Amino acid sequence: MSNTLLIRPEARLIRSIGADLIKDYYAAVIELVKNAYDADSENVNIEISLVKAKLYEKEEEYLKFTIEDQGEGMSFDIIQNAWMVPATSYKLNKKTSTNGRLFQGRKGIGRYASAILGDYMQMETTDTSGETTFIEIDWKQFEAKSEEEIKYLDEIKIPYESEKTDLPSGTKIEIYSPVNINEDGEESINWSKNDYDNLLKELRNLLSPLEKNKDDKFIINLKYKNLEEYGFNDIEIEIEPFPLLELYDYRIKGTIDFTGKGTLTYENQNYKESNENIEFNIPISNTCGKLNIDLRFFDLEPDAIRSLIGRGLKDSITGNYLSQSEAKSMLKDYVGIGIYRNLFRIRPYGDSNFDWLELNQKRVNNPTLKFSTNQVVGFIGIESEEDSNLIEKSAREGLKENESYESLQNILEVIISEVESRRYAFRKNTKRGRKPANNIQEAIKNLFNFDEVSYKVKSLLEKSGLENTYIEQVETALKEEEKSKEKELKKIQDTLVLYEAHAALGKLVQLVIHEGRKPVQFIKDESSNMESDIEYFLKNPTANNIRIDILDSMKKNRENLEKISILFSKLDPLTAKRLKKKKEFNLCDSLEKNASFFKTTMKNENIDIKIKCNENINFYGREEDFFILDTNLIENSIYWLKKASKKAKEINIQLYTDKNNIIIDYKDNGYGIDDKFINEIFDAGFSTKPEGGTGVGLTLAGQAVSRNNGKIECIKNNDGTLFRVTFKREELDNGN
Repeated sequence: MSNTLLIRPEARLIRSIGADLIKDYYAAVIELVKNAYDADSENVNIEISLVKAKLYEKEEEYLKFTIEDQGEGMSFDIIQNAWMVPATSYKLNKKTSTNGRLFQGRKGIGRYASAILGDYMQMETTDTSGETTFIEIDWKQFEAKSEEEIKYLDEIKIPYESEKTDLPSGTKIEIYSPVNINEDGEESINWSKNDYDNLLKELRNLLSPLEKNKDDKFIINLKYKNLEEYGFNDIEIEIEPFPLLELYDYRIKGTIDFTGKGTLTYENQNYKESNENIEFNIPISNTCGKLNIDLRFFDLEPDAIRSLIGRGLKDSITGNYLSQSEAKSMLKDYVGIGIYRNLFRIRPYGDSNFDWLELNQKRVNNPTLKFSTNQVVGFIGIESEEDSNLIEKSAREGLKENESYESLQNILEVIISEVESRRYAFRKNTKRGRKPANNIQEAIKNLFNFDEVSYKVKSLLEKSGLENTYIEQVETALKEEEKSKEKELKKIQDTLVLYEAHAALGKLVQLVIHEGRKPVQFIKDESSNMESDIEYFLKNPTANNIRIDILDSMKKNRENLEKISILFSKLDPLTAKRLKKKKEFNLCDSLEKNASFFKTTMKNENIDIKIKCNENINFYGREEDFFILDTNLIENSIYWLKKASKKAKEINIQLYTDKNNIIIDYKDNGYGIDDKFINEIFDAGFSTKPEGGTGVGLTLAGQAVSRNNGKIECIKNNDGTLFRVTFKREELDNGN
């Protein structure tokens, strides 16, 4: 085509860039603070004040925002060819400041944030050579109230003056927002108590406390002036991190390199003997660059809050210790895991209501073990977009959710899981927080045991001077009551076993669907083909080749139906509405059948499973108990082997006997279990799975073993995990 068109944006595009992409007043201030940092200034002064100014031919009151720095300023050439160019690539191409700071603003839109703060802006900037440029922008001229008033960007004229001066380098931006007057004559300003609180919080969170170059100083000062009538006292403060940071209960910090490897230091303020260095080698699908990590966690029960206050949690203004309610409120306001690039936070990561790691959902599923967002203050330092592939969205609201972002989430899940496991073990050993349930069956049994009640009643009656005859009668009555409850106890225990079987069934539903989808799809497709063949054969009964095709299709359909039938038959032990009676079955056959459930999964994950039975052993009991045992242990091994980077992944199960026992060893060559968690892994709710396991698998396995008077233990192993299940021989051999 010989004809061409030009894109000619309307002037209102500039208001859209500023006001639409940066929606909050306080967020607009943050953008201008970042520009001061990019200018290599050692400080930035923010002043919010009420002033009188003559901007539109008459003097009026305005809310004025002043952001001033002592950086390198801008020459007129930079203003004309970069600052005045929307979405300029100037910083993107230059990447770093003169002093080597990685630019925070690289999208070329942050300066238009001033449009949301007020209608009128004045900027005075002096570069290092002494060239001073003064600019005035009336943002209202970029808007049109009617079609006749519409202007295009190339029609907007921005007045300026530029001259050589003796002024020091730096930039001062002043933004004027008119005082609003409603129909009743009441005055208001575009700055609320909520904006005040959020700006203070944002500025405190803006600069990461992660280790940084001490020579790269950047101080933020905030000042309020002449705004008492609107509820803001005159103040002038230097922004510092909130006092909560050093008062954590648990902390993990260090560096993870671009491959997912690194050593992090774990700390426990309540028990410093447990402090240790933890080695990480986290498999990731795509690099997210080098990460500097500092996560600080808090317990929230009343004793923990009192301990937090005792460690020095005070009001930063009055210096007084906070009350418990004030301490909890501060935790609520300032918690969150923030992501920082070159010291500056990327919003909304670190906002208390932005749960980008889904911590709250994991805690709902497992409150005993997991942290929620209101228990952690975190700082994650990331590298440049080029080195990390963690790319900011143009709207300045987060990172693009690509594979590198998923790797970042995965790394943090693994690290947080390590802290959760150590915290759980510490709290269990010191009897803090929720009491873990080790064996639900045992707990229920204890509810129906009257021994302790009987002892207490007897002691009270003896002290009262009652005759022994009456005391013995009371004891007898309690024993009879306990005995009368035995049937009720048995019914509850049997129901619980049934529920455990259904829980195991629920965990395997996804596997059943996966295994059954292929034969069902084959039958569906083959049936359609067979229908066409039959219609053709009815019209052409001598077509022998079609007859053969029909018979072959029927044979294949039958084979696939048998696969589905076998798959469902494997679930039979778990699908009963009533608890099945005990019967004699072969342990090795049962083990082979239960392991076959995972055949396809293990093939897809290149996991080799070997089952070795030294003897043919029968067992008298319920098959569902061993289904629960086998499937939970095998599934556990598969999960961790999938995470492992080893080429040869193996599960070895051996069934054998010694003089007095029948033993089943379940062994894999995966990650293994840290020695410190050996006593916790069978607790209901305890899990070291990073994404938040339910923590019931090993508990169900343990209870299945316990019901058969056996024991399960985790044996120390240098290469992977070894679970050993032991039963007394006389209780297994043919039910004797």
